[in-house]
Formats: sequence, C-alpha cells, structure tokens
Amino acid sequence: MGGLPKKAQHLISLRKKKNTVLALDSGALLFKDEKIPTDQTQQLTTTAQGIVTAYNRMSFAAVGVARQDLAAGLKYLLTLQQKSDFPWLSANLVRRNQSKPYFKPHTLLTINGMNLGVIGLTGNQGSDTLLTEKDNAVILPWEDVLPGQIDLLKGRTDMLILLSNLPAATNRIIAEKHPEIHLILQSGSVSGNLAPERINNTLLTQVEQQGKSVGILDVRWNTRSKQWEDHGSKNLLLEKKNELDRLGWLINRYRKQGDPKLVFKDQPETLTAYDSMLTQREKLDQEISRLMAEENARIASRAQLSSFNYRFEAMRKDLPDNPEVRAIVDATTNEVNRLGKMAAKARSAASLTNDQMFFPENYAGNSVCQSCHTPQSEKWSNTKHASAYTTLENKGQQFNTQCLPCHVTGAFEQPAGLVLNLAADLRQVGCEICHGPGKQHAAQPQDLRPGKPTKEICLRCHTGDHDDNFIFPEALARLRCGSL
Repeated sequence: MGGLPKKAQHLISLRKKKNTVLALDSGALLFKDEKIPTDQTQQLTTTAQGIVTAYNRMSFAAVGVARQDLAAGLKYLLTLQQKSDFPWLSANLVRRNQSKPYFKPHTLLTINGMNLGVIGLTGNQGSDTLLTEKDNAVILPWEDVLPGQIDLLKGRTDMLILLSNLPAATNRIIAEKHPEIHLILQSGSVSGNLAPERINNTLLTQVEQQGKSVGILDVRWNTRSKQWEDHGSKNLLLEKKNELDRLGWLINRYRKQGDPKLVFKDQPETLTAYDSMLTQREKLDQEISRLMAEENARIASRAQLSSFNYRFEAMRKDLPDNPEVRAIVDATTNEVNRLGKMAAKARSAASLTNDQMFFPENYAGNSVCQSCHTPQSEKWSNTKHASAYTTLENKGQQFNTQCLPCHVTGAFEQPAGLVLNLAADLRQVGCEICHGPGKQHAAQPQDLRPGKPTKEICLRCHTGDHDDNFIFPEALARLRCGSL
C-alpha cells in the first residue's frame, strides 16, 4: 500500500485542475491472491482495513468486488463494507437460496448534471472453494444478471460503466453484445496497463494492479448521441501518410542518377522494382484521399460524438505524498509489524531455540557462500543488498511479512510464520536470492553450478513503486560478482 499516499495527492491535484474527477476501482484492491495463508490473516486483513480507510479519504465513488477481495472470506468483506464510505458493487454475487445480491448491484451517480450508472460484476471463473457452504452464496454467470441490470438502468442514465472482474476475453464478448455499456474497467484478468480499446460502442481498459499506476481517462461525453468517435480512420490516415513518405524517399533515390528508364535499362529487375513502387504510390494516393474524406466527415460530425484522451501515470518514488494518507499507511504498517513481532515471539517460544531458527530447504546460507567466494563476497558486502535487512530494522519493520521477502534470502514461497524466524545467516539479500538455493552446489561445486540472475528474479522486488529507476542490464553490470 506504499503507493497510496502518492495516489491520494495525485487525485487532489487532478481535482484542482478539473471540475469533475470520478474515482472508480474495479476491484482486486485488498489482496493479491484469491487465498491468503492462515498465518498471515491478521497482517493482511489489517492492511486491507488500512486500504479502505485510505480510499475513504480519497473519496472513491465505487469499487467492484473482485474474487481477490474475497480472499479473507465473504463475511470479512461484508464487515469491511460497513466501514467503507463508498459502495462495493457486485450484481452476480448472490444468496444461493434467494438470488439476492450480497452487495449493491449498481450505483447511480450525478456528475455536472449527467447521470451515470455503474454496475459491478465478480469473476465466476476459478476454484469453487472461494465461497464456503456457510456463506450460502454463489457467483452467477454474467449472462444471468447483466441484461437485467442494463434494462433496469435504461432511460435513467446518460452513461453506463461496468466494473468487471471477468476475464478479458469475456469482457470483449460483453462489449460486442451490449453496446449500451459505454465503458468497461476490468480488474485482475491480465497484467499491466491496457490502453482503451473501442469495441462496438464500448471502451475497454485496465489499470495495473496494486496501485502501481493511476489511469486517467478524460472524457467529453455527448449525452444525446452516446456514441464514441472512431479514432481508427485518423490513425490509419497517419500510418498511410508515413508509408507514402517512406516510399517517396525510395523513389527519389532511384531518380537521383537520372531517368530510371534509361539508367537501369539493362537491369530489368531494378526497373521492375521501380515500376512496382510507382504503382504502390498511386494506390496509396487514392487510399489517402479516401481516408481524408472520412476524416473530414468525422470532424464535421464530431460535435455529435463523444471523445476521450487517456494516460497512465506510474506512482514514482519522487512524487509527493498526501500527509493524511501517509499517516494512515504508516499506522497500518506499524500495526502489521507489531502483529508479526508477536507471531515471531510466539513461534520461537513454542518450537524454536536460537539454534533452531528456520532454514529453507536446499539453502546453504551466506557464510557458506563466502567461505569459497571471498572476492565476490567482499564486493557484495559493499552493496545495498548486504544491508537490506538492516534497512527494515532501522525503520522498525523487520517483522512486517509483506516487506520481508525482498529484504532477506529464501523467503519467497515460504510460510510467513517461518520467515519471521529466519536464520540470521539469511537476513540479507544474499547470493542465493539471485543464484538460487546453493546447498547442493556447496556439496558438489564442480558438478552443480548455481543459476544465473535473470530480469524476472530482480523484478520480484524492483517494481515501479519501489524502484522506478531499475534497468536490468545496468544493474547486472554494476553488481556482477564475476565467475563463481
């Protein structure tokens, strides 16, 4: 949740510049995955509560219920809903015996005299174990509920928005079948930012998960036509003009030596290529004329159509923090760390002594690596990787299970409760986080070589919200430890 203070300040800045800013989130807000480990429930639900408190301060208008938001259970999300100043939306998460929605299926908003309808859909793909028998709940297919919601809002809204947790392919089908929906904001179905794509009369887009970016869609909506303008002919016209410029440059190269018919009279293949380019240029001229006519017609009718601009802005480290939301985030992370410290003490008292700290399977530990690779270890000791755990201690966050994996060795894919009691020899970003577990290599150094660092390994931690200047080739060249 480290990017929330910057996200909040960004929204404040936008609201100062624009008369109307509508903040919507299509879900996958609280948790990364559909299931959370039992030993992390307290820490992760504490973080979820902090996120909701921050969203309350940011005045979000609505949030969709995604499958990931149910990771701590339906009952937990229903309780959290009572602390939310915004509605959680899901038209298809219903009571099994009544088909009555657990959350609001839609919300109506009035912005500058324009009526907006916002519908929520929860993904019904994946494991059936997401909801328990006690929940008395089922996630219905979108076909069973969406047409009814559209009919219910027909004539009552100037613009209809869908917050969808369904797969990207399903959202495309919805856009094709229901042009009454003007905008689909999808969540958790694919990774990264997706530029708005027009399908029928629907824009489909997605913002990167976990607050790493903010998506800004600047809409100029015509409430009469309720039709998006088509950017296709404009983009194609530009493409064809560029193609014509490149072709003209090639033709002029042939003509620099004189009349090609005379210069290349003894080179039939060259003349054939030249004639082919002339024919192609003629076709391009005709196509450009047609596209220009379409573009002029589009411009003439633009007053009757709706248009948009968009951009994605990464929550970079150098952006300012909102003080109020920063205080919420700090209080939340301190509480998560306190809970982790209590869990570590309880586990140590119950089953571990100082000589029995947790050592992940197949890991050797940094001291074993150093015993053979002295020059490499000396170089590593002067990097920030060597003091990664110390930075957590200095901030009082060494028991925060959400921070630990990127500040120690061997924590990924391990239970959080065990990582809290990680052996001291692994409390740093050591050799094995980049090269993989080294126990077998230490036993058979000539036969079993360690792995090589990859970009994917680095990006587990060097994400945009933590390191917006990370460039893998540069980092590799700077940190390369030489032959092992």
